Amino acid sequence: MSSPPTARPIARLATELRITGIGQLAIGIAGLLVPVYTSDVSPARMLVPFVIVVVLIGGLSLHNTSWLRRDEAVGPAPDALVESSSDTMRRSLVGLVLALVAVTVVGAFGPPLAAVLGGVVTAVGAVDLYNHRAVRDREEATGQAVYRELGRSPFSPGRRPLYTRPLSDSTLAM
Repeated sequence: MSSPPTARPIARLATELRITGIGQLAIGIAGLLVPVYTSDVSPARMLVPFVIVVVLIGGLSLHNTSWLRRDEAVGPAPDALVESSSDTMRRSLVGLVLALVAVTVVGAFGPPLAAVLGGVVTAVGAVDLYNHRAVRDREEATGQAVYRELGRSPFSPGRRPLYTRPLSDSTLAM
């Protein structure tokens, strides 16, 4: 039985998670460090909420993305248009720019707020990197690369259909 065709292009999930994870982690930590070094507010007044938010949002995000670490791939998508790695990077960077703008704007209203929002972004980035590792482990174990259907906008929810394709030497490097 053939797999259902996908209407939208697909992108390599490991590439997407690596880019967004590293970017969000960097933006989130900057959301903490910049106000610590540029304001008169006590570092503890920013560090404590940052850590609390990282733990809470990280736990929630880890729970909400557990489906990603299970084998829920629809199956092969041989006829789907595969987004190039450079296009995946550009698309992922759009979402990162939005996170950077949000942390910057909130930081203008008060350094502790930037630390709290930085904690949210840091937690989501850390979970993306954790999921990246799980996806890579699954790919290495099965020999199948995992792809995710693209969303319609940068605000699309992450839970979109997953597809697989055989790994080759060229896709292993991603």
